[in-house]
Amino acid sequence: MLKKIRIKIDTRQREVAGSLFLGDGVAHGIVESEPQALSVTTTGSYYDNGVSVQISYREGELSGMEGTRTVLSFSKAEPKQLTLTRDGAVSTRLFFEEGKCHTALYKTPYMPFEVAVKTDRIENRLAECGTLLLNYTVELKGANATKTEFSMTILPDLDAPISK
Repeated sequence: MLKKIRIKIDTRQREVAGSLFLGDGVAHGIVESEPQALSVTTTGSYYDNGVSVQISYREGELSGMEGTRTVLSFSKAEPKQLTLTRDGAVSTRLFFEEGKCHTALYKTPYMPFEVAVKTDRIENRLAECGTLLLNYTVELKGANATKTEFSMTILPDLDAPISK
């Protein structure tokens, strides 16, 4: 089933000291005391084939990735393993797995970067009630890491009839 959806995405990020690339998989010590917050509402598509779910949307100017399509996908049998794929101005394929650290290549218009992503927590209820909470640390090799709290909510369809 493919349907058009509205999506609300909220992120809070804090820069942290330490490195995910040094082998211990730990980034710690907050460098920046005030988190940077961003909230965006956009339209996208939701595809559920009964086995897996795929949510797709276009990034906007606020995210700094205008011209990029983001696709979040997961198997319903493994909802704590998510893949985030970006195509366009920025391209990457990030894998989120609770308690694990994975590396990927992040291609930008300027140059490619190696990134490490350590996922602390995944609460994926997108298939049941339209919510996702994701806490992770991401680091571009050679820069400070960033702890991110990401939430996605599938909003009610504005065109749907109101039930009493």
